[in-house]
Amino acid sequence: MLRVLVAMIVATGSAAVGQILVRRGMLQVGPLEDYAPQALVVYFWNAACNPYVIGGTVLNTVFYVLFLAALSWTDVTVALPLTAIEYAFAAFLAVLILKEAVSPVRWAGVTLVIVGVILISRGGGKV
Repeated sequence: MLRVLVAMIVATGSAAVGQILVRRGMLQVGPLEDYAPQALVVYFWNAACNPYVIGGTVLNTVFYVLFLAALSWTDVTVALPLTAIEYAFAAFLAVLILKEAVSPVRWAGVTLVIVGVILISRGGGKV
């Protein structure tokens, strides 16, 4: 179970940082406001070429590869709920890096999610 927990902690950390990077990159690209075909191509090309979006996509790929490994080691009913650890990482990183405000109710929700993850991981699964 330890290798599953380590893999999922690294995976969810990668995913959270990846999401923060993608968000930062998309803030640079700007909002999607024109839905004409040529404008869409240009918009998504700009997004695909943004270094933050590229870095975030690479980190999200790391998440997926580690998630696949975890699925090969344990039950889906253990591995999938462990992905919720990302909510805690993302909340902390959003505050630190993006300067977002997270309300006490959201922090309470994140705490409940983490308690649920702890309960599920203690339940075991294949080792």
